[in-house]
Amino acid sequence: MSSQKGRHEEEMGTSETTGKVVVVAVKASRDISRTALVWALTHVVQPGDCIKLLVVIPALSSSKRVWAFSRFTTDCASSNWRSSLGTASDQKVVITKSCSQLVLQLHDFYDPEKIKIRVKILSGSSCGGVAAEAKRVESSWVILDK
Repeated sequence: MSSQKGRHEEEMGTSETTGKVVVVAVKASRDISRTALVWALTHVVQPGDCIKLLVVIPALSSSKRVWAFSRFTTDCASSNWRSSLGTASDQKVVITKSCSQLVLQLHDFYDPEKIKIRVKILSGSSCGGVAAEAKRVESSWVILDK
């Protein structure tokens, strides 16, 4: 095993995974969209692969549309949702819990013993944050939600 590959596996926390890494990027919201993750699980990922779920919290200037409730089809956004959560740390806790619930709900789509899902939250990422993370983990696929 090359040192490059060993370091990559250590960073991903996937030393038991020998397959490809698939990055799935979604916008942070009260309800994390599951569409892209389900698509990755049903069309791309194979046993031994790892999904890196990137939850992107854009800079404050674009928060109005990002924090919309995903179950609404109109532009009924709660621009105050972000500020009502308090600190960035509080926001990450809520998003992490939402992601954990999402992953638990998807156990019908994959075997957690064969496919690993890792979650990473990118806060205030500038343009190119998803691409930089995909390059860092040497992903085979990058799947963007909406």
